[in-house]
Amino acid sequence: MWKCPKCGREFKNAEQNHFCGKISTIDDYIADQPAEVQPLLQAVRETIHNAAPDAIEKMSWQMPTFWQDENLIHFAAFKNHIGIYPGGEAVGVFAERLTGYKTSKGSIQLPLSKPIDHELIADIANWRVEQAKGGMSTYAEPTARERYPMPDFIAAALDQSNLWERYRARPPYQQNDYIGWIMRGKREETRQKRLTQMLEELQSGDAYMGMAYHAKD
Repeated sequence: MWKCPKCGREFKNAEQNHFCGKISTIDDYIADQPAEVQPLLQAVRETIHNAAPDAIEKMSWQMPTFWQDENLIHFAAFKNHIGIYPGGEAVGVFAERLTGYKTSKGSIQLPLSKPIDHELIADIANWRVEQAKGGMSTYAEPTARERYPMPDFIAAALDQSNLWERYRARPPYQQNDYIGWIMRGKREETRQKRLTQMLEELQSGDAYMGMAYHAKD
């Protein structure tokens, strides 16, 4: 077992990617990142703030978040990119301008090797503000067995843990069940615990929702 020196949690795998839960403000989050990335994150923060001046800054799912009636947009730092999480609808609406970027349902990767397109970020943030004002949520409670949309924080966790490939390798019903199970948690703490379990099961590859799982060849 490997014990994280920051939060004290234990994992089967050494250096397991996880959320420590120690950061409580965006200032703390940025200060905790590598020095060369800090000004880039601060610039992204200012761009979103200028585009959504009435939004409240907070930490949600361990990511810097702008909130206005709902979570508008998250951003987070990774080894080779900054992740932007405005929801799956935004990624679809801006698909033409996102050509050349790595995207998934609800997430956009801005590589650190290229200049950050702040105009694009501002336009996405503006669009999210208008979407929120119109009462259109990026997540709606679906009916039984309906295909669940990918929430931003789950996409971010899969990005951070490099587990997208293992997630996509699972049968569609398992992908759907994981998302529905996580989102049915009434408290953020419960949803976070279920998310952590999903990540650990994807990492191990031999479990599904607490049950033994053997992938078919």
